[in-house]
Order: sequence, then C-alpha cells, then structure tokens
Amino acid sequence: MSEQSVPILRVEGFTKHFAEVKANTDVHLDVRAGEVHALVGENGAGKSTLLKMIYGVYRPDAGRMLIDSTPVTPGSPAEARALGIGMVFQDLRLVPALTVAENVALSIPRGPMLNLRRVIREITAESEKHGLSVNPRALVQHLSIGERQRLEILKVLMTGARLVILDEPTSVLAPQEVSALFGVVAHLRDQGFGILIVTHKLNEVRAIADRVTVLRAGNTVLVGVEPADYTNDQLIESMVGRAVPPLVAERVTVAKGEGSEPALRISGVRSKGDHGHEALKGVSIDVYPGELVGIAGVAGSGQRELCEVALGLRATTTGTVSICGVPSRTPASAIRAGAVNVPEDPVADSVVARLSVLEHMALDGRALPRKRLGIDWAAVRTRTHALNEALGLRIAPHHRRVSELSGGNIQRVVLTRELGIHSSLVVAAYPSRGLDVANVRRTQEILLDRRSSGSGVLVVSEDLDELMSLADRIVVMHDGHISGEVSANAFDRQHIGRLMLGGAA
Repeated sequence: MSEQSVPILRVEGFTKHFAEVKANTDVHLDVRAGEVHALVGENGAGKSTLLKMIYGVYRPDAGRMLIDSTPVTPGSPAEARALGIGMVFQDLRLVPALTVAENVALSIPRGPMLNLRRVIREITAESEKHGLSVNPRALVQHLSIGERQRLEILKVLMTGARLVILDEPTSVLAPQEVSALFGVVAHLRDQGFGILIVTHKLNEVRAIADRVTVLRAGNTVLVGVEPADYTNDQLIESMVGRAVPPLVAERVTVAKGEGSEPALRISGVRSKGDHGHEALKGVSIDVYPGELVGIAGVAGSGQRELCEVALGLRATTTGTVSICGVPSRTPASAIRAGAVNVPEDPVADSVVARLSVLEHMALDGRALPRKRLGIDWAAVRTRTHALNEALGLRIAPHHRRVSELSGGNIQRVVLTRELGIHSSLVVAAYPSRGLDVANVRRTQEILLDRRSSGSGVLVVSEDLDELMSLADRIVVMHDGHISGEVSANAFDRQHIGRLMLGGAA
C-alpha cells in the first residue's frame, strides 16, 4: 500500500440525521487502492448509515464524497456501481433456486437475450483470476455459506468494482471459511483493489486490516489509524467511550455419575423445519446443572430448531425431551420446569410491539402481583427496577413502547426479564446480538453467574470466540446432526471449524 496514493474513496464531513436521531455527524473516511480498511463501531454507531450514503441508498445532509479526487453524489446503488463501488451485504442477496450463472446474469443485465454460455465463460475466467472457485452451473441452494459469499464477491467484481465493501462478512463462517475469505481479500488488495471491511471482531482487524476507522455515536473518533499502534483495550474504549474490564470465566467439569439428573436431556430427537425438511436428525444432548454448554455451527445447521425443541416450541417426530427429569413437550411444561428463553430473534419471537417495556417485564412467567381485581403495576415497577439494578443492562424507560426501541434495546429488555429470575435451565440463542461491547460483557457475566448458581445454561452463538471464552463444553452441529463435542481444555478453532463443516471428530 502506497502512503502517497490518492484514495479511491474519500468521505469528508458526512452528516445524516433522521428527525432527532443523529446517525452520522461530520464523519471522515478514506480508502486507498491496495489496502484493507476496517470500519468498526458498536451497533448504532452509524456504520450502516455511512455505508448506505457511500452506496447511494441515502443522500447526506452535509459533507461530500470523492472518487479518485472527483466529487460525486451517487443517487442510487446503480449509480454507485457505475462509479466502481461494490457492496457485499451481510444478508446475502441471492436466489437459491437459480444457478450461480443465473444469479450473476440477474446482477449484470446484458440486453434482452440471455447468453448463459457467455456468462459461464466470464464467471470461469473471473473466478480463476481472483481465486474465487465457484461452479457456474451449481444451484445456489446447494452451495455452502462460504461459497455463496465468494459468489457475492464475484458478482461485485464482475460489475467493475474497484472499491469492495464487505459488511460483517465473517459473521456466519467457520474458521476455515474465514481464512479462505481473508486469502481472497489479501489477493484483491495485492491486485490494487480498495477494500472496506465492516467488523466488530478486533482479532479480524489485526489479521487483515492495514488501517482502521472507529465510529462512536455517529462520529469518527479514530480515522485511518494503524491497528498496531493501539491495544485492543484502547480500541474498545474508543468504540464504547469507557474502559471495559476483561471477562473472567472459570471452567467447570460437572460430575455426571449415576443419579445425576440433567437440567436438559434431549434424546434421539428428530424434528421438521419450517419448510418441511428434517432439521434435526437424531440429536442427543445433555446439559447439567452448573455447566454452560455452547452450540456451534454454520448458519442453518439446526441450532434454532434445537432451542425450540428444548423449550417445547417445536414438535418432535421422534425422541424425548426432559427438563430436570420431567418430560417436557410444550412451552407451558418447560416454564413449569424452570426454563427461560432468550430467543434468536426477540423482535419476531418475544415481544408485542404495542406493549410498553413495563408490560413486557410483567410477562416473565411468574404470577402477577394483584391489587383488588387488577394488576398491581406499582409492584411490577418495583420488581422491574430491582431487576434492572441487579443485572445492570440499563433497559429503556418503563413507559416506552417496544415498537419505539432499537433491536439492541429490545434485546436488553428480554435479557433482563428472562435472566433476572431464578431458573433451572437457560436457553440463550445469540444473546449478544445487537449489544454494545459493555453490554455484551455484562450479558456474558450474567450467563456465567447463572451457571455458578446451579442453572444449566445452553448458549448458541455465531461468534466462536464468545463460545470459547464462556463454555465448559462446545457441541458442534452440522446439517442437523451433532458432528462432535469438545471440552474446554481441548478447544481449538481449526478443529471446531472442521466439525462445523462436517469433518470427522
């Protein structure tokens, strides 16, 4: 990377406000040819708004953008692509029922007649040039997540992009797929492309980025600095605005002798997914009181269905589920047995938009305090205040409607409600999703506290580093099966990654 090179992209003073929400204020950023530039910041820091202005989805209220020193104002993604800007979104924009070549043809229209043979030749040439191995004739639904991501990058390159934006590209990849992706990114950098990568994982910043820019509350607090010049603690403090103490997790080995009753026992369970396919294929897993078991796997391996079966939210075709030795097949029986649930998508699965924060906090499965013929809302407020103080997740004011809250604020309400009461079993799917660094750390501490108090804790996470820092055991899923199990004293990223991709234990 040349220090004196003219940036492909320069953003100067970008500002974007939505009514009272100051999404970006006087943001500065530049990306040079032949470099990887990481953009980091908390959820709600303004990263998405900044990307959308660069990519032509939003127009800035103030500031300007330059491509190769020429001021430009893309009014749409199509105009951004014409300027050489390509973006790979976190949620991949592919049609599963079509082939690789047909998906590429959709993104690069070539007139009224589709010459699929020509598209296949172009894909083959471009994939060989950039080391993006993809079979042009394969159906997208048969590709792995890593292969789908390579296809998205290939689509971007075939539109003529010189600046490639990667939005949280590793969030659903196994370690081997992350290594392969970073190999592609390094190759593109060597070919003179500018790469802007959005991530929240500082180990990835250090592994691939030449420079890093930090956003906090819509402002740039560090602009284009070299990662080696800052410690992780300094980068985290710049993202959060305060120091965040390290997580201390003591490992435990739970005795599982005769008479030891699991907090959760799933035995030989098979279950259908939402589309009628078999999502769980003879799964067996035990979680004992006083241990935290992590579930790892690439997206769609059966993690969601496993959690729902454990809590009686999804029917089984064969097999049994018990909580503390009591058979459980319905949500009511799971609640009676002492189970609590942090769902994968709280917005869709755990909240009623028109209700207030206080009303949601009353729906924790416990008997409601009564006052004459109604609910004693003063007692509910007192109980909620006590939980908020004890857990320290700082939920939104009681009167706010949940429909007015961000995803991270909704997550904090659900975490406080579910983790604030005594439970025999905690099932938490992606508990850190949408939270800032400080609240991620606090949530992890609460999960460890629940384990220490004797609860069995089952945690699903897309962040393998999080699981390795918390879990006493990691159970790995692949294609609806348990592909292996690893204890804390044998955690190894590459080994777990092989299991995530279906390799032998």
